[in-house]
Amino acid sequence: MTATPFSLSYINEYIEKILDVGDWRECPTDDAKALSELRAIDEAGTPAGSVRLWQAPNDLPLDRMIHMRLTAGPVETQLLFVFGLTTSTMPHLHLQIVQFPPEGCVYNVDLLPRVDPVDDPAWFERVFNSLRRPYRKATADANNSCAQAPANPALAVYMSPWGIASGRADKGELDRVRPCIDDYLSHYISLARESDWIAADPAAMADRDRRHLEIFFGDELDPRAWNGVYKVIGEERGKQIKELFKTPLKPPG
Repeated sequence: MTATPFSLSYINEYIEKILDVGDWRECPTDDAKALSELRAIDEAGTPAGSVRLWQAPNDLPLDRMIHMRLTAGPVETQLLFVFGLTTSTMPHLHLQIVQFPPEGCVYNVDLLPRVDPVDDPAWFERVFNSLRRPYRKATADANNSCAQAPANPALAVYMSPWGIASGRADKGELDRVRPCIDDYLSHYISLARESDWIAADPAAMADRDRRHLEIFFGDELDPRAWNGVYKVIGEERGKQIKELFKTPLKPPG
């Protein structure tokens, strides 16, 4: 029996922790057969991963959770997003692990801001103050590649300065940093249990969220990543998946 990739084991554990918070409902995609079980565009139609989509409980300030697993030969990519309600100020959670032989990986975790730090500094204190210690613990260790991994400024401007992102690492480093990633997830879950995320102007917030995700998931912002997806499963399927990431399940209001 083939062993479960460590990247998938990690992500599945995080998914289960999130699903424990309320009554989540797994949803079929619009094209369940094509998207839930991904196929490579090679002649053999090799299995190339999967996409899973959940709708958040109505009593949480969350909209959806999406896990994309992409396999390209021995390389495993796990991409997990949890999205706050589009009309709320609840941050989005981003977690990714890419695994390659023999035990190599890259990883990143972040909470995506929903407001401007000049307009609402209290929001940033509320969301990120508890992450200062795990961020510092991960990035202050010179043995961790996340201590010196250069950020892509074009992408980083749409994320937060508290994101933990590695360079070329291995499972040993991921194991060392994992308690810090656990802290990010635990903090996110605690934020999701709070109820006062209502935006002053819900319609304007939904519009900002739409524009934010349109840019964040745009081909132009991270062409290397999305071109890699298209090379495996084709541009049509890749863009269908991007629409899942960008599109709220719950209607505004």
